[in-house]
Amino acid sequence: MKRILVIDDEQLLLDLLTHLLSKIGYQVDQAIDCQEAAGKLKEGGYDALFLDMKMPFMDGKTFYEKVQTHFPEMARRIIILTGDIANQSTSEFIQETGSLHLQKPFTIKEIKTVLDLLFQSV
Repeated sequence: MKRILVIDDEQLLLDLLTHLLSKIGYQVDQAIDCQEAAGKLKEGGYDALFLDMKMPFMDGKTFYEKVQTHFPEMARRIIILTGDIANQSTSEFIQETGSLHLQKPFTIKEIKTVLDLLFQSV
């Protein structure tokens, strides 16, 4: 069973994604912020990360850069979550990194599609 870490500062979204991903066969862990996520990444064993771009204390871009430095193999397995795809900075970041992304709000079908794309490419 593949393991996924979901990182978002909104507990409701964490719970929703955990429920949806569990229903389609994934083992899911949650992190309410990037500091908690970093601790979980050190334990290892994740096949994918869902990463919100806008969070307090450390945003998704900064966390992505830290993952790229300390866990380079995981940087290719990050799926960006954003409700702000129209923002030029967010759009450029997604293009520069080549990361898969989901625009909030998203559907279960979109979640399945992005995971299929991710696991076909890694």
